[in-house]
Amino acid sequence: MNNDTFGILLDQLLYISNQKKSTIAKELGYDISYISKWISGKNLPTSKNINKVCKSISNFIVKSLDTISYEDMINYFGLNIDECDKEFLSKYIFRELKESYIKTPTKRVHKIPKDTQLEMNYNSLASINTKLRKLYLENEMDIYMKENKDIDITIVADLFRLNNSEKISLSDMKKTIHNMKNNSNVRVKFITSFMGKSKNIIMDSILIINMISTHPEVNLEIYNCEITSDAQFFIIKDRIINSSIFTKDGKCIFSTLSKEKKTIDELYYSIEDSLKLQGKPIYERKMSTSIIKNNIYAQYILGNDLKWLIGSMNELFMPEELFIEISESIFGENKDIMDELRKINIFLNNKTYKSKLKVLIYENELRRYISSGELRFFNTPVKLSFKQIEKHIEYMVKILKENPYLNIKLIEGDFINEFKDKLNPSMYLSKNVKLTTINSNNFINEYAVIADNQFKSICNNMFEEMWDNRNDVTLDNKEEIIENIIEFLSYTKIVNENFKKSMKQ
Repeated sequence: MNNDTFGILLDQLLYISNQKKSTIAKELGYDISYISKWISGKNLPTSKNINKVCKSISNFIVKSLDTISYEDMINYFGLNIDECDKEFLSKYIFRELKESYIKTPTKRVHKIPKDTQLEMNYNSLASINTKLRKLYLENEMDIYMKENKDIDITIVADLFRLNNSEKISLSDMKKTIHNMKNNSNVRVKFITSFMGKSKNIIMDSILIINMISTHPEVNLEIYNCEITSDAQFFIIKDRIINSSIFTKDGKCIFSTLSKEKKTIDELYYSIEDSLKLQGKPIYERKMSTSIIKNNIYAQYILGNDLKWLIGSMNELFMPEELFIEISESIFGENKDIMDELRKINIFLNNKTYKSKLKVLIYENELRRYISSGELRFFNTPVKLSFKQIEKHIEYMVKILKENPYLNIKLIEGDFINEFKDKLNPSMYLSKNVKLTTINSNNFINEYAVIADNQFKSICNNMFEEMWDNRNDVTLDNKEEIIENIIEFLSYTKIVNENFKKSMKQ
């Protein structure tokens, strides 16, 4: 909740509780000048004593509250007074103080001499709280990036064993690096294991797909490697290690940080050796032109057991003349690519008319495409005219009506609430080839070709779980789906015609 610095928060706590700096100074055993410097931001408590200081402040503040100031404090933090007793409030203030301490732009961060007692004090700053550990590590990354240094990050975690807060923290990692990236060259290796059984196959799969597909400018490699299931390591090479131990239900029970170079090197190179012996990258990034020219896309289309998860509208369900028209507008100068695209168009039409297909389409994406005309043609952004959209959708409806083996479901909600604000993933699965799109821009138009057999199996299981067991967020009546699509198109056509009339006037 709190975005204040340590000093501002402390000042607010004293104000709400009607206490003076001299009183808190006496309680803590410090001179009042220290408290004044904390509040002004000129100085801060040492990391060695921060736990003791925060606990003493929180206990003192809560004990000093009367009925009115107690309610004021509850309201300040936005807590529910009916669910909050003094013990809870004390613990809550302790966490807020400690979090604000980590966030505060600091003059307290000094270069710590190696092999000294001070380094032990730095390690004691670690917390089992996911949010706080993330703050420590982000602070280290930010400092290193501001020095314009190359950064090598290694993360080791058994994804299936982590609790949801740890998983979400991992899924936000690329975004965090993207947002703070300066001129540094950042390489991230995420090492996990698919040996165990996922408790939530949809969440775990979508999390990995999001890690693959988002922020392609961040260099992320994901490896399948046998690892210990009850520990997690976050290593910034030559900088810091965070080691955490988890229970069977994914709860963190111990966490520590170290800046001791010998420890960092030993663990980093030990993990590197394990990767060389048994690590398998789970995907390869391929440019759209590469998957066309090297027949990867054709192999997928010609495969059996086709499944499409359409998170953004694309070249599928497109009539031949429109397919070729858009192909020429993007790839027209490349004869080899155009030749392959003509073959692919024939394969696509044959498959969509005659083969068994399972298709999941996000309803909000279908609506967005019909109204905006923005789609990704072989993951290259394209904007179509309304006439082109109309041709595309009418042909799609025609195929849905005429192919009895084409099974389709509209996704009307979110499979996982934690990812409702993320871009919808797109996946193309066949028996042998599995692809997912990487979120494209004008410079990076790539696919991820799934290479690891265990992850291929996980992707299949995810799709089947969505298809078979998530009727709460899907519409599976084919006639109703067709009616909805026609209705979307008709409404957009009316809006488009009215807009043209108003422009003429």
